Formats: sequence, C-alpha cells, structure tokens
Amino acid sequence: MDQGTRHTLTVTAQEKDGITLVKMQGSLAATTAEYGMQEMRKIIDAGAKKIVINLADIDYISSGGIRVLMMVHKVLRPLNGEVKIAAAKGMVKEALETSGFDLLNRVIGGHIQLCNTDEEAVAAFNP
Repeated sequence: MDQGTRHTLTVTAQEKDGITLVKMQGSLAATTAEYGMQEMRKIIDAGAKKIVINLADIDYISSGGIRVLMMVHKVLRPLNGEVKIAAAKGMVKEALETSGFDLLNRVIGGHIQLCNTDEEAVAAFNP
C-alpha cells in the first residue's frame, strides 16, 4: 500500500425506494475485511435485499476485500437479493477486473455487476 492509503474502513448506508446505497471509504483489505462483513451483515439483517456498494472512496482492495463482496452476494442469494458494485476506480477497479471477479461472478451464478455510477447500478436491478 502506498503512504496515502488508510488502514481504516467506514461503512454508511441509506435506503431509497427499496434499494440500499452503501458507501465504503478507506481500505477494504485483510485488516478491515471482518469489520466490512460485519457491517454488511447488519445492513442485510435490517432487511436490505437490493444493495449498491459504492467503492469510489476505497483506495485499496485486497483479496480479503474481494471476498467480502462475494460473501455479500452469498448471503443475499438465498434471500433473492442482489448486489451491484458502483464507482470503483483506479487500482480498485483494476484489481476487481484482473482478479477474475467477472469470471468468478459468472461461475457462481451471481448478479454482481461492476457499474460506473450509483445510477447505473440502481438501473441494473430487475424491476
């Protein structure tokens, strides 16, 4: 990680029209993945089934962070829920693309899409 990377994670959520917009800020790595998953479980336990995770303010993601995104899908799937990833940029977007995230998503039968904006992600949900 470079010197500007934070070793913290902040997760905030707000629901709008049946879709929960989750904003993550900081680092989604081995040191923060457990906290990230705990926060996502709270959001799902509160009833969220359609979730957009905005990664615009995530400056670093590791395999542990990618695992959090996959686990969110795994928890939502039996609930007929879906998750979309929005606004990943730079190294984070590159890590998701080069890790085989899209291929893994197809293999597990997921509906996790990488979208450029929150609006694109919201529009990607089935009505």
